[in-house]
Amino acid sequence: IATALALLLNLNLIAQSKESVFIGTKEVISSKILNENRKVWIYLPNNTSQIKNLSKRYPVMYLLDGEAHFYSTVGTIQQLSQANGNGVLPEMIVVAIENTNRLRDLTPSIDRNNPNSFVGFLSNELIPYIDNNYPTAPYRLLVGHSLGGLTAIDILSNNPALFDAYIAIEPSMWFNNETYLKNTFEQLPKHNMQGKRLFVGLANTLPKGMKFSSLKKDKSTETQHIRSILKFDTYLKTNANGLNYAQKFYENEKHNTVPLLSTYDGLRFIFDYYLLDVSEKDFSDSTDIIALKLKKHYEVVSNKMGFKNS
Repeated sequence: IATALALLLNLNLIAQSKESVFIGTKEVISSKILNENRKVWIYLPNNTSQIKNLSKRYPVMYLLDGEAHFYSTVGTIQQLSQANGNGVLPEMIVVAIENTNRLRDLTPSIDRNNPNSFVGFLSNELIPYIDNNYPTAPYRLLVGHSLGGLTAIDILSNNPALFDAYIAIEPSMWFNNETYLKNTFEQLPKHNMQGKRLFVGLANTLPKGMKFSSLKKDKSTETQHIRSILKFDTYLKTNANGLNYAQKFYENEKHNTVPLLSTYDGLRFIFDYYLLDVSEKDFSDSTDIIALKLKKHYEVVSNKMGFKNS
């Protein structure tokens, strides 16, 4: 009996030592524009930081198809901004938007005088709500996959000021017989894209055995998706209009496997200036070299991210 009681007591103590791992919250926002309640998943850097900073303000990532990509995206950001002393990325807030009617929200409006209501929800309701209730800094980025990538490029083309940087993963530029691709060609030249950044991730959706050399002559429906993205890529290489642009092809990834790698590479591209490039020797040097490096580095970061350089 004594042995059984000891065992039960030990099991009880083990159970009491459990703790929850917390990375975010879900909030419901009532949208008058969409006439519905919208659920968003929110990650704050202090959720995972070992050193809490209640006065710090953070850039914000808005993530489409939020329920699909929240966990992997938060993990990527936490790894590159906090874990192992990394400072490759800035710490940032993640606002992941859960879908209700995906096709309605993530297909742009053909009528430019009557834009997509979802974009109105982003600009007039969600972003102001986040800015009013969370410690945000004046830098925003938008990440979208597939139709979400199409939405990201459409916003860049028609309302580029809404976000500072964009990651479009496998954007559905083929949609509606490339109507929105043609609109992008018309709208991009009308805007000054200086300071904006765009990363496009392209998966290998070529038919088995087909080479890129054969793609130019192919007109099949099967290849329209990848052909439309490559048309966009070709256009931007000569018509970027100040846009800082990069594209990467993932030969071993498919449409649904590429978001994780594309998000990682996209963030590395967007914040390629953020890592402080100093060595241990710089810190032990008795001259003022380290001070000059720090001054120059933070001038660059402040300028690119819209912070006041103190």
